[in-house]
Amino acid sequence: MGFSFLGSILILSLFFKPLACQQPNTDGFFISEFLKNTGLTSSPLYNFSASVCSWQGVFCDAKKEHVVEFLASGLGLSGSIPDTTIGKLSKLQTLDLSDNKITSLPSDLWSLGSLKVLNLSSNQISGPLPNNIGNFGALEKIDLSSNKFSGEIPAAISSLGGLRVLKLDRNEFEGSIPLGILSCRSLYFIDLSMNKLDGYLPDGFGAAFPKLKTLNLAGNGIQGRDSDFSLMKSITSLNISGNSFQGSVMGVFQELVEVMDLSKNQFQGHISQVHFNSTNNRSRLVYLDLSENQLSGHIPSEIAQLSSLHTLDLSQNHLSGQIPLLTIKNLKVLDVSNNNLSGEIPVSLLQKLPWMERYNFSYNNLTLCGTEFSPETFQTLFHGSLESCPIAANPGFFKRKVTNHKGLKLALGLSLSLVFLLAGLLFLAFGCRRKPKMWEVKQTSYKEEQTISGPFSFQTDSTTWVADVKQANSVQVVIFEKPLLNITFADLLSATSNFDRGTLLAEGKFGPVYRGFLPGGIHVAVKVLVHGSTLTDQEAARELEYLGRIKHPNLVPLTGYCLAGDQRIAIYDYMENGNLQNLLHDLPLGIQTTEDWSTETWEEDDNNGIQNVGSEDEEIARGSPGYVPPEFTDPDNDSPTPKSDVYCFGVVLFELITRKKPIGDDYPEEKNSTLVSWVRGLVRMSQGSRAIDPKIRDTGLEREMEEALKIGYLCTAELPSKRPSMQQIVGLLKDIEPATHQ
Repeated sequence: MGFSFLGSILILSLFFKPLACQQPNTDGFFISEFLKNTGLTSSPLYNFSASVCSWQGVFCDAKKEHVVEFLASGLGLSGSIPDTTIGKLSKLQTLDLSDNKITSLPSDLWSLGSLKVLNLSSNQISGPLPNNIGNFGALEKIDLSSNKFSGEIPAAISSLGGLRVLKLDRNEFEGSIPLGILSCRSLYFIDLSMNKLDGYLPDGFGAAFPKLKTLNLAGNGIQGRDSDFSLMKSITSLNISGNSFQGSVMGVFQELVEVMDLSKNQFQGHISQVHFNSTNNRSRLVYLDLSENQLSGHIPSEIAQLSSLHTLDLSQNHLSGQIPLLTIKNLKVLDVSNNNLSGEIPVSLLQKLPWMERYNFSYNNLTLCGTEFSPETFQTLFHGSLESCPIAANPGFFKRKVTNHKGLKLALGLSLSLVFLLAGLLFLAFGCRRKPKMWEVKQTSYKEEQTISGPFSFQTDSTTWVADVKQANSVQVVIFEKPLLNITFADLLSATSNFDRGTLLAEGKFGPVYRGFLPGGIHVAVKVLVHGSTLTDQEAARELEYLGRIKHPNLVPLTGYCLAGDQRIAIYDYMENGNLQNLLHDLPLGIQTTEDWSTETWEEDDNNGIQNVGSEDEEIARGSPGYVPPEFTDPDNDSPTPKSDVYCFGVVLFELITRKKPIGDDYPEEKNSTLVSWVRGLVRMSQGSRAIDPKIRDTGLEREMEEALKIGYLCTAELPSKRPSMQQIVGLLKDIEPATHQ
C-alpha cells in the first residue's frame, strides 16, 4: 500500500514537471502558454523541462531572466494569440511569428515598448491595423506582408521615427498613403505593393527619405507624376508598376538604380530621352521593365552599354524603328512585343536567343532570316513577323548601303497616313459594292512560256518597256507569304497573257498596271515601274521587302516582286473596289468601278496623291500638294514624323466629309483657299456643318460629322507639337462612335 501511494506521487510529479519548471508570470510561462494555445503541444525543438533560455529560437538577456528574442517561424501555429502570453514579454526586442496560420493578435501586444523587429508575415491576420502601433517607438523593422489586414494605414506610423524597414505588401490596405510616413526619415526599405491603395503620394514624398534604397508600390491605384521620384537620389530598386503615374519616363530614372519597374502606368515621351550610358553609372542596371506605357520613339542603341542588364521589357508601347544590336552578355530576358518595330531582328541577337530564359518579338512588323525555330515557337514568340530570306543566296544583299532614302521614307510615311485607317471610314460612308467581273483573263499555259528566251519587249498606248531577261523561267518572283512557291517571270507572262493590252488595268505615271492570276489562283495586279526608279537591284529588293511587311486590312498589300533586268515589278493583291480618289471625286455618288488601278498606294495624280517611291523629282521628296504639312516649307525639314502623318490624316478626314479636293477646288467666300484653310476657318467660327458634303448632310449624323471635322482641325494644327498622337485620334474617333448607334 505504501509503495503504491509513493509510486503514484512520483508519477504525478513527473507528469506536471514540464509546466512546473516554468513558473507563473515568468517569460518561460508566457511562451509555453502561447505555444499551448496555438496548437504546439509537443515538439523536439522545445524541452519544456529545461530553462526557456535553452529553447530553440529563444534568446535571453545576459542574466537569463528575460527573453529578448523569440523566433517561431513556420511551426504550424494557428488561431488567435490570447492575451497574457507573448504580450507580457516586457523586454522583448525581436518577435518573428512568420509563416504560420495565426488569425488575430492579442490586445496587449502593443505594450511591447522595447520591440525593434516585428515579423508577422505570411499568416492569416485580418482586420484593421490599430493606431496602437504608434506605441512601438523603438521599432526598426516591421513586416506584416501576406496577411489580410484591411482599412487605412494608421496615421500613428508617424511615431515610428527610427523605422528602417516597412513591409505591408500583399494585404488589403486601402485609401491614401498617410502623410505621417514622411516622419520616418530613417526608412531605407518600403514595400506597400499589392494592396488597394489609391490617391496621390504625400507632398514631399521623394525628398523625405534620404536613405531610401528600395521602394515598391506595385499593384495599387496610386496617382502621381515623375517629379514624385526626382529627389530619390539614393534609390537602387524602384517598382511602381500597375499604378497611374504620369509624366516623362526620363524624370524617374536615377543614377544609382539597379532594378526599375515602371510598367503598367501612363508614362509618355520618347524613350531615347533617357541617357543609357555608362558615364552616368547606368551600367549597374540589372532589371528594366517599361512595358505597358505610352512610350514612343526608337529604342536607343546606348542600351547595349548596360553591361549588367539581365531583363529588358519594352513591350506594349508605341516604339518604332529597328531593334538595335543588343550585344549584352548577361541579357537573359527580352520582350519587345506589341510595338511598331520594323526591320530585321539582328542576326547576333537571334543567335543568342537559345541561351536566353525568355523572349518575345510578337505583334510588330519584324523580319527574321536563317533561323530554325519550331512552328510553335514562331507562332507564339514571333507572331506577326515575316520569316523571309528571298535573297539569301547573295549575302551581299544584306549589307546596307549608305544611300539617301529620304524621298522613299517620306513617300512611304505619307502614303500610309493617307490609306492606312481611312479606307474603313470610306466604306462606312459610301458602302462596299462589288461589280460583276467585266472580263476574264486569257491565260497561256505555263509550260509554253518556259522555253521562251528574251529579251522581252512590250508596248502600251503611251510607252514601250523591255525586260532584259534571257530565260523567262530563270528569273524568280518573290511571293512574301509563300516563300517556297516556285514562281518565275514565265508565270507573270502567263498570268498577264504576255502583258497583253487586254489585261491592262491602267497606265500610271511611272508605268502600266496589269491584271492576272498566278498559279494557285492568286488574283494580282502587276505594276511595272518603267519610269523613275534609280535603285540598284539590292536596294530595290530591300525596299520592296520593307513595303511587303506592312499588313493592315485597310491597306492594299504588296504581295511580292520581281527584278526582271532593269525593270522592277511590284505585285499587289487585286483591289476590287477602286480607291479614294475614284470614289470621292471622279464618279457620281454610289457608282464604282472595279478596274481603276491608275492610282494606287505608290502614286496618284499630280494634284492629289503620293508619287513613286523611286523618283528623284524634288516634289517626291517633299510630298504631294495639298497634303504637305506646314513644317515642310523649311528646306532643311524633309523627314516624315508621326506628327506630319497626323497632318495628312487630317487632310483626308476633311476630304472624306466634304468631298472636296485638298487644292484646286472651289470654296465659297474664299477663292484662293485650300481645303485645310477653308474647313479650319469654318470650325473656328462654329460653322463646321457648312463644310459637310450636301449629298450626305441629311443622313442624321451631322453632329458626328462635325465632331470628326473638329478632330481634323486638331490634326492640321500649324505646329506639330499641337497635333494629337494617332493613339489619341483613335480615342477621339471612338468617343464619337457610340452616338451613331443610339
